[in-house]
Amino acid sequence: MLYLSYSFIAGFDKDIFTGSPSLQKLVDTYQPKLSPEEQSYMDNQVQTLCTLLNDHDVSINRDFSKDAWDYMRSEKFFGMKIPKEWGGLGFSTHAVSSVLQKLATQCFDANATVAVPNSLGPGELLARYGTQEQKEYFLPRLADGTLIPCFGLTGPHSGSDATSLIESDCVVTERNGELGVVATFKKRYITLAPVAGVVGLGLNLSDPNGLLKGQGGEGFTVALLERDHEGLRMGPRHMPLNAAFMNGTVEGEEVWIPMSSILGGQERCGFGWNMFVECLAEGRGVSLPAGSVGAARTVTCGVGAYSRVRKQFRVPIAEFGGIQEGKFGSSTCSPQIQRVFRSLSQELTHVICYCPSFPLDSHGAFRQ
Repeated sequence: MLYLSYSFIAGFDKDIFTGSPSLQKLVDTYQPKLSPEEQSYMDNQVQTLCTLLNDHDVSINRDFSKDAWDYMRSEKFFGMKIPKEWGGLGFSTHAVSSVLQKLATQCFDANATVAVPNSLGPGELLARYGTQEQKEYFLPRLADGTLIPCFGLTGPHSGSDATSLIESDCVVTERNGELGVVATFKKRYITLAPVAGVVGLGLNLSDPNGLLKGQGGEGFTVALLERDHEGLRMGPRHMPLNAAFMNGTVEGEEVWIPMSSILGGQERCGFGWNMFVECLAEGRGVSLPAGSVGAARTVTCGVGAYSRVRKQFRVPIAEFGGIQEGKFGSSTCSPQIQRVFRSLSQELTHVICYCPSFPLDSHGAFRQ
């Protein structure tokens, strides 16, 4: 995976819109490299977590073991993007991508669980836009896993167009001399909601009585609510695609939210779109591709291993000419792609030697 400086991303985006992007320029310009601290984390903490994750058990039990949950908290897997001054790891985007890729090869549910706090969770939003009081309270607790975050954006009628915020309305009002909003919302498919201690809630704010008085505006606004906030309901759990990672609903009717709970305070009312584009889109552009790369590696190893143990006419199907030449050896396959497949095929030996049952286990999973 390649993640570039902003200046080069802008240049590459420009090339895309010209219709002739140069992938060679992309490769020549950027050389991804982990810092010694990040490499040590990959070699030690990430590897240890992988040993605690049994993908079969996770799929059957629909949850991780207590040891795995505790280890993710203690080793700050949920705080990789939080700056060090707030107790996080302060890792680079490339490091986060590398961690997510590795986890996806072992247990995709772990990939999703770690990805959300480091992409969709409110941690980076707080670091950039939070008030000093919000940073001091939330960031250390998010970094050490005391609070697991989630982001409540998707609703029953807003998925890909998540910022449409259908059925997520709030109105500015005043109670006992304090300014705040009264919100009604219905969210679903919220990753980590069943175990989250704090939710970043996307709301469509309106101010019909002009109570904001020019400080902040109407529109997409983000609120930070802890799990025990009065009127907030987080759950029940649901499992789209029968996935084991935690997923659930976030709902509330006529919930009072003081301005101190608006991310960034009153002046950030209506600023949610900027936050979404600048932080969350960047996170999605990292976490989802990283997971896809990890899944592709797993599938490549599984299919390759299976092609060696599966025999027809007493010959492994990997030896069949149609399999050898039909795709990977085809003249239509570019040299770059052939090199990628040859590199990935090296993992085949490790899969067969260290996990002989993997081809059979994966065959059952693929069939389902």
